[in-house]
Amino acid sequence: MCYPLRFTPIYKEKVWGGRRLETLLGRALPPDQPIGEAWEVSDHPHGRSVVANGPDAGTPLDALIARHGAALLGARVAAEDGARFPLLVKYLDAEKPLSVQVHPDDAYAAEHAGELGKTEMWYVLHAEPDACLIAGLRAGVTREAFADALAHGDPAALLHRLPVSAGDTLFIPAGRIHAILPGLLLLEIQQNSDTTYRLYDWGRVGLDGTPRALHADEAMAVANWHDYEPRAGIVSRAPLGDNVKTVLASCPYFTVEHYALAAPQPIPADPGSFRILNCVAGGGALSWAGGDNPLTFGDSLLLPAALGAFTLCPAGHGAFILSYVP
Repeated sequence: MCYPLRFTPIYKEKVWGGRRLETLLGRALPPDQPIGEAWEVSDHPHGRSVVANGPDAGTPLDALIARHGAALLGARVAAEDGARFPLLVKYLDAEKPLSVQVHPDDAYAAEHAGELGKTEMWYVLHAEPDACLIAGLRAGVTREAFADALAHGDPAALLHRLPVSAGDTLFIPAGRIHAILPGLLLLEIQQNSDTTYRLYDWGRVGLDGTPRALHADEAMAVANWHDYEPRAGIVSRAPLGDNVKTVLASCPYFTVEHYALAAPQPIPADPGSFRILNCVAGGGALSWAGGDNPLTFGDSLLLPAALGAFTLCPAGHGAFILSYVP
């Protein structure tokens, strides 16, 4: 089990999806479908990852955890979460806008949805000119003003828009009203949850031709009504020729590190947590005691805690994201 694990992506057809996973990441997608999500590492009932490489090929992630426990999860994670894999990592392709939505915290989700809350972060892999994200409220907007706008049609003018470009990072804590607007390909790192409350869906219908469900009561209950105009986050660009590590996000649920590399970068062992590796620019290889694993743009690997130390080796220049439980 102690090798970098690659999973078969789980593709999700979405009314707002596109084909950038095919055109930009070189994925073989189901034909003639708008694919909005690729679940890369997931142990959720709505999509459970299956190992695609090595001796454990064909094994679902939950069975792998049951078999290997802390050797896979790490001692820190196993003590905290037991058999539950705590994170879900996916790619999102927004050809059209996603709904204006909000996610609950752990307490509300446990009571009303029977699962974890959903704090997440986005890393922008590709952005068309003038692409934007929605995050939080414009300054001074009240709950009452938003409810009135929602009741009478379109609340979009009350929401805070952020222009973004490739390399930008946005943290989305539970309770933050948000939406992904068209022209973006994102990496999302989140709690292992699939609970979303839609406030507004731009008046459209779903893939079945009927309006998609809204969850205004739940969304109004969990939204943070004092979340005014959060900044875009860290722009994780580094000068060529340097090896630069940047912490993109740090919260109780995950830490996310960005490595802009021009030369091999040793990464020390962490027996406390697994790590998830995403290649977000260029390519190269991951070298560990058992061998080398090639990496190309868009690759995702789950690195068991027992893997130990490893080295990220860029091919020329590369950028890599490591996510783990602090």
